[in-house]
Amino acid sequence: MLSKGIYDRPPMITYPEKVEYVKKQSYIVAAVGKKRPLNAVELTEMFFNIERNYFSILLCIGLLQVVKDKEIKNYIKNGMEISEKQINFFNDLLKKEDLLGTVPVSMEVTNSTVSPFSEKLIVALFHFLNSIDVTLIGHALSLSMRLDLATYYSKLIGEILLYAEKGFNIMVERQWLEQPPQAPNRKGLKRT
Repeated sequence: MLSKGIYDRPPMITYPEKVEYVKKQSYIVAAVGKKRPLNAVELTEMFFNIERNYFSILLCIGLLQVVKDKEIKNYIKNGMEISEKQINFFNDLLKKEDLLGTVPVSMEVTNSTVSPFSEKLIVALFHFLNSIDVTLIGHALSLSMRLDLATYYSKLIGEILLYAEKGFNIMVERQWLEQPPQAPNRKGLKRT
């Protein structure tokens, strides 16, 4: 894949020659107009976020070709826009840091217009993927030591939760969401 130019490589940094320790609070909070370079952990999280969102866009493109329901189609389009926004943000940040950004792996979506899945399954898949995305972005937030990244991740989690609510509402309105088993209402049982 490397020789054919189709392997998407993460941004590279030089191998450290010695151990260095954080000396100032400015490692997290940048002085006005000055930001430290991204560290290896932050770069890793950004790269994997970009990769996940490239796959998300490919999934959305394929599903937009086969879904007939207009509300679900709009829901998928909104998800694709969120993925594109994340890719653009992180690639722009990598470019500002002189790290070039990443290029999507060349993958193609077939031209089929026949859905292999029910629309119920598709919305359930997006519901599941939203929860995974919030978890992974929360993980990236917990590892970020730059305030600008932490702020963006926090904002992004809120945006994904609002998006997930739309999918949740679609499933509830169509009676597609089975309620998980619940603990007994002990307070209610005490009153009887």
